[in-house]
Amino acid sequence: MTAKSAFRTVFISDTHLGMTGVRNRTLLSFLETLSCETLYLVGDMIDGWALQRRWQWSATDDAVLMQINRLVGAGTRVVYIPGNHDDMVRRVLDVERFHGVELRMNDTHELADGRRFYVTHGDQFDAVTRNMEWLSRFGHVLYEGYTAIMRQVAKVPGFGWARNMPAQVKSLSKRIFQPQGAFERGLKREAAALDAVGAIAGHIHRPALNTKDGFTYANCGDWIESCTALVENNEGRLSLVYWSDEGLTDEKEYVA
Repeated sequence: MTAKSAFRTVFISDTHLGMTGVRNRTLLSFLETLSCETLYLVGDMIDGWALQRRWQWSATDDAVLMQINRLVGAGTRVVYIPGNHDDMVRRVLDVERFHGVELRMNDTHELADGRRFYVTHGDQFDAVTRNMEWLSRFGHVLYEGYTAIMRQVAKVPGFGWARNMPAQVKSLSKRIFQPQGAFERGLKREAAALDAVGAIAGHIHRPALNTKDGFTYANCGDWIESCTALVENNEGRLSLVYWSDEGLTDEKEYVA
């Protein structure tokens, strides 16, 4: 995938532009190769929480937005579903379209094979974010600082393991404060109400793609740790692609 990567639909989430430690250069290299009919931006694209604390917008962040604008100009349908970190976009959802980008609180997407999916960021199914925003914001400050420290530690020879520590700590905190499976169950309930057989979300920074009891759960992952995107080919097959600065590193049709 060093040449243009063509898909029917691509879903990315949790790029957190403006946050310390985000892999914006890796994201940019992905977007520069991308060609698709529809691109879903599934929330937390811009980290308003981090930028409110300290403005640190970079030229690479600008370049990411320019690449998305390039896709719009090339005829790609771009749908932006904001999350809790870019909730400022939710305040202007009545605009419906901004610079060619469609704005939605959530959406439904029909795959090429006819299957219907509910698409949302997913923070409404996170008990901490929904009921204790102050704790969620405090945790984000810790996560951002810890990520920056571990990135530096990982540069030391023999300490490469530190690169994965922020994701493991974030995953552990989610398990502590939220009953296991509650996030997926919330998505499944909402999808069923919309006659959808699956749901696509972001928010929890854990890539996933699996089917259980006839329901398919997919999560785009993030661009801080996993650097993943959910993609649909022209036959309606979903898979998760894993990206690095050198290009595609893996593609999986099942992730637990």
